[in-house]
Amino acid sequence: MAASWLIAECARRLPSDQKQLNLFFMFFAFAVFTGLYLKFGFTPYYFIYGVFSACLIMSGIIDLKVHILPNIINAAGLAAAFIISVARGVNTPGPGPVWDFLSGGAACGVPMLLISVISKRGVGMGDVKFAALIGAFLGVLGGLCALWLSIVLGGVFSAVLIAAGKATRKSYIPFGPFMVIGALIMVFFGDFIKTFLSAAYHV
Repeated sequence: MAASWLIAECARRLPSDQKQLNLFFMFFAFAVFTGLYLKFGFTPYYFIYGVFSACLIMSGIIDLKVHILPNIINAAGLAAAFIISVARGVNTPGPGPVWDFLSGGAACGVPMLLISVISKRGVGMGDVKFAALIGAFLGVLGGLCALWLSIVLGGVFSAVLIAAGKATRKSYIPFGPFMVIGALIMVFFGDFIKTFLSAAYHV
């Protein structure tokens, strides 16, 4: 309930001329949390991915509005992922969950950092931290698959806008919402996506 309230509050702060978008976000959040319940039931996984989804959706809303992926959400999400990994590690021999947190965050954050340096203004540090957050929750393979989906979806969307004359190659299109969609796809269909990509790339 707290996560739903936070998402609704973020959506409410959209400008008055974006009320339809406001309504869309609230229905989208409702659909996501309903989907989590149908997939996981009221289990620890519902809590884990509920926290993750709340971070994703709030960041997506803010990025669409002001083109920023806020540090406070990235930091809070990473802290939550770390706490969850430590809690899961209590009953797991070895550093498994904590290692998944560290390796996933690094595997997704470092490539985005390199892209940020190369592209200069194309990818910001907020995107880098957000990618690390996604990897921290989804692990190495899940996080990298989420980023792959984000790039594909973002590329297709940009190409459609350019072809329709709604944007140019120099137009700024926030990447955060595509990372949100890619991450949520992995939450709900991760096993299928991993199998498909493994078969496609023979890995």
